[in-house]
Amino acid sequence: TIIRQNNGVNVDELAREMQLAPATVRRHLDILERDGLVDHTEIRKPTGRPQYSFHLTEKGHDSVPKDYSRLLNELVSDLKGITSDDFGGKSGDEVLKQSLTRIGEKRAAQYGQGRRPVEAVTAAFEDCGYDPIVETDDEGLKIRVTNCPYRKASIDDEIICTVDRSMIKSLLGDQVQHSVEMSPEANYCVYLLATEQLVQIDSQALGG
Repeated sequence: TIIRQNNGVNVDELAREMQLAPATVRRHLDILERDGLVDHTEIRKPTGRPQYSFHLTEKGHDSVPKDYSRLLNELVSDLKGITSDDFGGKSGDEVLKQSLTRIGEKRAAQYGQGRRPVEAVTAAFEDCGYDPIVETDDEGLKIRVTNCPYRKASIDDEIICTVDRSMIKSLLGDQVQHSVEMSPEANYCVYLLATEQLVQIDSQALGG
């Protein structure tokens, strides 16, 4: 989890975080590398011995719980409710995007009951295994999703992200900025909302 959330760490950083001796951490990393869950890259320094940054492999990312079954059930349920008139000459891509949008809106309604908007987003992400890191500062709100439940699918086609974008839009409005970081080592999303927008949304949620 530490390696995944930081998109790569060295032995000393892991040792401090886990309060273990560096030699103990190295033994654990050797096992993870042997099993194909972790790999490393060399970081050269101007002086001294080189350091190594450890990151998850594709197999390592796959070992983290994913959420494909839930989305599949939601997608099947939504598509079964579509009538022939609803298609109206639409392409498969358009039909799929509309279905994923509705799923996101339903999730927003489900998790928004009795919660403030940011709490609802956090609850939805936590419940679905996204491992979100939520931070607020003078600039506003930052939500970093460190475990994409649809990693492989989203690498092939970002249309799968429509679910989350729809949910976020329903709860936090159109002003949320969304960026995606994809690489062989990582795949995470960052959602940003400026302070003034956050205050406005909270005010609306509390009845003005």
